Amino acid sequence: MKLTVLGGGGVRSAFLAKSLAYNAHRIGLKEVVFLDNSEHNLAIFGEIARYVFKTIRPDIHFSLTTDPVAALKGAGFVITTLRVGGDESRIHDERVALEHNTLGQETTGAGGFAMAMRSIPAILDYCRLIEEHAAPDAILFNFTNPSGLVTEAIIKSGFKRRVYGICDAPSELIRELPSILGCDERDLQVECYGLNHFSWFTNFTVRGEDVTEKLIASPELYSHTCMQYFSPELVKQCDNQLLNEYLYYYYYREEALEAIQKAPETRGEQIARINHAMREELATIDVKANPAAAFDIWMKHYLQRENSYMQSESQQEKFNPREPLTLQQFIEEPDTGGYAGVALDILEAVNSDTSKRIVVSLSNNGTLDFLQPDDVIEISCDLSKTGLQPVTPKHVPVAQKNMIACVKEYERLAVAAILNRDRQLAVRALMAHPLVGSWSLANKLVAAYHSDTYGKGW
Repeated sequence: MKLTVLGGGGVRSAFLAKSLAYNAHRIGLKEVVFLDNSEHNLAIFGEIARYVFKTIRPDIHFSLTTDPVAALKGAGFVITTLRVGGDESRIHDERVALEHNTLGQETTGAGGFAMAMRSIPAILDYCRLIEEHAAPDAILFNFTNPSGLVTEAIIKSGFKRRVYGICDAPSELIRELPSILGCDERDLQVECYGLNHFSWFTNFTVRGEDVTEKLIASPELYSHTCMQYFSPELVKQCDNQLLNEYLYYYYYREEALEAIQKAPETRGEQIARINHAMREELATIDVKANPAAAFDIWMKHYLQRENSYMQSESQQEKFNPREPLTLQQFIEEPDTGGYAGVALDILEAVNSDTSKRIVVSLSNNGTLDFLQPDDVIEISCDLSKTGLQPVTPKHVPVAQKNMIACVKEYERLAVAAILNRDRQLAVRALMAHPLVGSWSLANKLVAAYHSDTYGKGW
C-alpha cells in the first residue's frame, strides 16, 4: 500500500517519518511519499525525515517530491499536514487580531479564521487531485489546522472519499492520566466530546470503576499534565470535566490577551525567529551528507519551540520540557504513536480483532443531539473491525452545550464563507464567535484579513 504525506517538508516531518516507519507493518506499507511545494524544505526537513525512515525500514520505498500528481498516483492513504502562507502569514494573523484588541491564536477565533482562509482552498485543490489520481478507496487523514474547520470544509465540498480529522491534543492528555491513576493505559476509558481545539473530557473509568473524583482531586493532575493551565475550581465549575488545553483562550481570555500583548513577540514571531536561526545554521552543512549533524541542529531549535509552548499566554513553564536526543537516540527511542498514532490505529483496525478508543473529528450524525447531523465534531470513537462507533457522552452540561453550539455556528458560517468566497458570511461568522462577538469588530477583522493575497477576489 502507498501512503502520501502532503506537506512532507514541514519542521515536524521527522516525527511522522519515524511513526510511519515503526508501524508500517501494521498497515502493509510498501511505499511512502513525502510531497511539499518547497524544494528547499524537502532538501532540509524532508532529507532528515528520509534518513530516519530508511534507517528504520530500508526495505520500504521512500521518496521526496514536489510533483503532486506523481505523489498521489495510486495512493491508498493520504495525510495532510500543510501550513499555507508559512510563518509570515501566521504573524500577520496574530498582529491584525492584536491591533484590534482580540486574540489571534492561529487556530482559535480571528486567527483561526484567517488560517482557514488559506488552508481550505489549498486542501480542496489537493482533494480534486486525490479523486483524480489516488486509489478509488483512498482514505484521507487531515492534520492541517484549523483541523475541525478544514475537515468540515472537505466533507461539505462534496469530496467522495473517507476523511477523518486528526489532532494529537486529546490523545496527549489521555496518555498523561494513567500515571496519575496508577493504571495501565489500556484499562483507562475516557469520553471526549466537543469540537477540535474546543473539547471536554468526562466519564473516567478504570476497568469499569469510576475514578473521576480520584482524578480531579489529585494535585498531580494540575502540575504534571496539560491541565496545568486550569484551576481545580474551574474543573468543578465544568461539572468535574477536564478541558482541552486550547480552552485556556476562552476561560482565561483577558489574562491570555494581556500576557500576549505584553510579550516582546507573538508566538508566530517567536517561531519565525527560531526557524530562521535553524535554517541559517543548517545552511552551513550538507544535510544529506551529514544527517547526524543536521539532526542535532534541528533538534536544538525544535526544542526551543516545543518547550516554550503556551509560555507567553499562560506565564507558565511546561511541566515536562523535552531533553535533546541525538539522531541515534531518536531512532532507537520507542515510538509513542503521537503524531500519526490515531491514523495508524484506524488503518490497522480493518485487519484486527482488537478494539480501541480513539478521538477523531467526523460528521456528527446525531451523536450530539444539540448539533446538526452534518456538523463535524471531535468525539471519542470505539474502533474495531466493523468501523468507528462514536461514543455519545453520558452527560453534557448545559454550559458546555451552549458554548459548543455557539462556536459551531461560527464554524458553519466560516466554512460557508470560505467555500463561497462571501465576505458578508465571513463577517457573520466572526460576529458569532465568542472571542469576537461584535459586528463592528468582525467587519474590521474581515477587511484586514482580506487585504492580503489570500483574500483577493472575495
